[in-house]
Amino acid sequence: MKKTIIFFLCLLSLFVVPVFAATNAMLQEGIRQYQQENYEEAIVILTKVRAQEPSSSQAAFFLGMAYKQTMDYPKAAVHLQDAVSLKPGVREALVELTDTFYQLGKLEEAKKCVALAEQEGIAPARTAFLKGLILAREDRNPEAIQAFESAKALDPSFVQPAEFQIGVSLIKDRKLDRAKATFQTAIARDPLSDLASFARQYLTLVEEQLYLTRPLRVTLSVLSGYDTNIVSKPLEAAVAADITDEKGAFLSSSARLDYVPRLDGPWLFNAQYSIASTVFSKHTHSHDSLANSLSLSPGYNFGRFALNLNGSFTNVLLRTDPDPVPAPDSSPGYKHYLDYVSLGPALRYFVNPTNILEVFVGYDKKSYYNEKLGTQSRDNDGLREYLSWIWLFKEDSFLNLRYDHVTEDADSLQWENDSHRLTANVSLPVLSTEAAKRYGPLTLQLTGSAFFQDFDNAINFGAGLQTREDKVYTGSAGLAWRFWKYASFIAQYTRTDNKSNVAIFEYNRDQYAGGFEFRY
Repeated sequence: MKKTIIFFLCLLSLFVVPVFAATNAMLQEGIRQYQQENYEEAIVILTKVRAQEPSSSQAAFFLGMAYKQTMDYPKAAVHLQDAVSLKPGVREALVELTDTFYQLGKLEEAKKCVALAEQEGIAPARTAFLKGLILAREDRNPEAIQAFESAKALDPSFVQPAEFQIGVSLIKDRKLDRAKATFQTAIARDPLSDLASFARQYLTLVEEQLYLTRPLRVTLSVLSGYDTNIVSKPLEAAVAADITDEKGAFLSSSARLDYVPRLDGPWLFNAQYSIASTVFSKHTHSHDSLANSLSLSPGYNFGRFALNLNGSFTNVLLRTDPDPVPAPDSSPGYKHYLDYVSLGPALRYFVNPTNILEVFVGYDKKSYYNEKLGTQSRDNDGLREYLSWIWLFKEDSFLNLRYDHVTEDADSLQWENDSHRLTANVSLPVLSTEAAKRYGPLTLQLTGSAFFQDFDNAINFGAGLQTREDKVYTGSAGLAWRFWKYASFIAQYTRTDNKSNVAIFEYNRDQYAGGFEFRY
């Protein structure tokens, strides 16, 4: 009996040993093809080895790696999981599986692999680096930076890639000064590497953002133009009376100072002061104005949405003579004309990276001074609300749709009203990217609005009692050419049609303007 068993075992070995030897030879050939970067050939060979020897963790590992090199991550994950679970497992497979799960966006599975790799002490530097990538994708930027710092400390070969990823995380955390220094370090580490080339691109973007988001910004503008109806002369000749010289030139100049500090954490703040002057070649002693405005907007960023408290104060000085019929030689100086206060919360919601919604509900108060003697007071207060949608539909392009509603509860019956405004703004580049780099960006800006103002009470405007209703349609087209980093040339045309059921308030107006804007 024993002789019979021994005979059969010897006979079986004549078949098994050659098959095992052939499978092992195929495995070695598959590994060789993989090492020579012939990944498709390696996949064909190693697939056959896995079919013949499904318990081979080595075959599973190299087949998974071959799929990973061809970026077929779903198949790579299957075989790398086998390489980890089969006995004896391949230690390196756990880190490769982590990277594969990261590429697939399976962050929970990747985090489990990282925890196991840390526990087993497998490739500590690379494990720390992968941990940083996972945390960065979850927008846990401070923790990601700590992980990248650990990778640098564990293995000097990770210094440059870790510095690069730290820089990216700092950008996402809005710490642009530190990001700039980090990218500079990454470049200096190996200036000729591909990663240094990427770092230079990011450094350029960071420097541009540092300029665009500098805490203190100054804007100066000077526009001159021609106005076809300075005094809002009515269309109907019968009520226009002896109004003449309604056409003339104007000069509009302004200065604005913005303060937007880069704050660590979720807190937000911005402040703005502006002064604007408009002077006319005609009717200068009744229409020249000087306005000062101050606004403050503290807020808090909750991630997908931000909440700000918007407050502003505007003071307007106007050249005006309170006498209903000024003397011919009247030459009034600037007098206190208007104080305007607005206060309320604004909620901004980031629907996605290209769509932003904003809602505001606040309180407005207007106080008028030095009005014509005998006229009714226009002082008023009331609620103001708006809903705004911004769509960043293309690079350097946007569409903004907005609805405003204002209720003015005035001291006098004549001025109590309720108004609605619909506005559309679109801005888009005219030149191609290459042409813009050569000649400077040229932007087309189009604006259209419809303003409906319904007054509450019937007033006698000379033709019996009438409840005034105004419909004001405004359209504007402009070009802005940024011929220098700090300066732009602006040309603009604006048309206003004021339609009213009260003839004295119905008029048309065209304005042509051109000038320069300087930003620093």
